[in-house]
Amino acid sequence: MYELTTLSIIALCLVSFIGVPHGSFDGAVAALLGFQSKKKFTLFIIGYILISIAVIIFWIFFPIISLSLFLLMSIVHFGLCDWSSLKIINHKWPLTLAHGMNIVLGVIFFHTHESFEIFKYLSNKNFLIFKEYLVFGYIIYITLLIYYCFLAINIKKIRWGLLEMLLILIVISLFDPLTGFALYFCFVHTFKHIKAILADTSKHISNKKFIFISTSVFTILTWLGGCLAIIFMSNNISFDESLIKTIFIGLAALTLPHMTLVDFFYRKKFN
Repeated sequence: MYELTTLSIIALCLVSFIGVPHGSFDGAVAALLGFQSKKKFTLFIIGYILISIAVIIFWIFFPIISLSLFLLMSIVHFGLCDWSSLKIINHKWPLTLAHGMNIVLGVIFFHTHESFEIFKYLSNKNFLIFKEYLVFGYIIYITLLIYYCFLAINIKKIRWGLLEMLLILIVISLFDPLTGFALYFCFVHTFKHIKAILADTSKHISNKKFIFISTSVFTILTWLGGCLAIIFMSNNISFDESLIKTIFIGLAALTLPHMTLVDFFYRKKFN
């Protein structure tokens, strides 16, 4: 049974209070994509909420499939963000998957037992199916890493990406899995995302008040929803399990609409 330490609780709080607001910028992203009238923005919010609710319901009935898809989505989403920050048009998917696997498989590799104890909370089972095929993920990652190193010989920007991946691996090897993930999520992924969004909104959206209000409202609503979920689940399960479930299932519920908006629409228009 995985027990949260003081450091890992602080790490989850960082995810909630620093990581969550980066998704709250989706209102500004939607405005960038043309959802600026009241009617269009309302439809966007309704669609966003419905997708999030659907993810939670699906997770309740199909936790193993949901956890598997969440890990795959995380690899793609984190990877695309890191690839985008490199400002390299070519080699998109090899670089994307290398960066995404670096954080997800890195955490699992250095903290295998703890990771699968956390997965047990999230899936209500041992998640042994994933563990049996984990070696294939490592093989794919190592293959992509070799290709990455080959590209780095001639492309300077890729060398910086390689250095970043190495530093991330060092950090996640030194801390527990939740803290290592939180440090990446809050200070690498969130920083890159907000930096890009703010740069584009400053150029294309004149109503700065809208950006502030929409982001603040989405953030506060997410925090309130998370607190209510923890209180509700704490009646039947431990605080540790309720906190982990709230953070990561909540992230999954927000990741699908966030990833759809950012990776499939925003990046095509602004990258």
